[in-house]
Order: sequence, then structure tokens, then C-alpha cells
Amino acid sequence: MDIEEIFNLFKTPEDKKDESIQINLNEYPAVWMGMFKKLIINYQIFSHQLLKFFESSDPQLDVEDIRKAGCYMVFNRALENLSKIEIDNTFHVECLKFYGDDDFKKALNLAIDYFESQEEYEKCAFLTKILNTINPS
Repeated sequence: MDIEEIFNLFKTPEDKKDESIQINLNEYPAVWMGMFKKLIINYQIFSHQLLKFFESSDPQLDVEDIRKAGCYMVFNRALENLSKIEIDNTFHVECLKFYGDDDFKKALNLAIDYFESQEEYEKCAFLTKILNTINPS
């Protein structure tokens, strides 16, 4: 999506002579947080339906392997989005506090549980830092 094209729809010919400004929304912590949350929450809902479909379509299919592969892909991809957040960056911390709603916290806890079960404690520590930034004790 090109934000300039959207804004050009509202400009007069005089306005279009000005220099254009492009904003890359993929460079903002709120977008990374949203992608993290969306991947995990949607996967929780969608995976049950998908696994039932595979189970009913082919009884010989190992659904547990599909579930494990799906979890691995989703949680690691979600973490890839969130790993761009810098805990020592004031802007990132403010975004965490402002956009850290209950669904985001739920996604963080689900990710922590998943990475704990995989014994990937460095990832758990990073996610816990983010959770503690949102909810300082």
C-alpha cells in the first residue's frame, strides 16, 4: 500500500506540485505488536478448525506433527516481528504501554508458554521483559 497514492486522491493539482512524503508503516512498534498479536490470536482460533479438517480428510495423517509444525511457524514468525522492539528505546516503551491491551498480553503469555515448552529460555526472557514493561510490578 502506497500512502502517497491515498493522499493524492484528496489533493488539488496545486497541492500535487509539492514534494511527496512516504511513510513506511512497517517501521513502527505498533505495527510489529499488531502483527505479533494477530498471528498468535488468529492461529489459536484457526488451528482448531484446520486440524479437524485434516483429521477428517485423511485418518492416516499425523495431525500432531501438523500441529507442532504450525505452532513452530506461527510462534517464531510472531516473535520475529516483536524482536524489532528495543526495550531501552523510549518510543518503543511508550508504544508497548499504549498498545499493550489484554489480547496482546494474552498473546505474550501464549508465546512464553510455547517457548518454555520448547526450552527456548532466551526467547522467554525477551517476551517476559516486554510483558513486565507493560505491567511493571
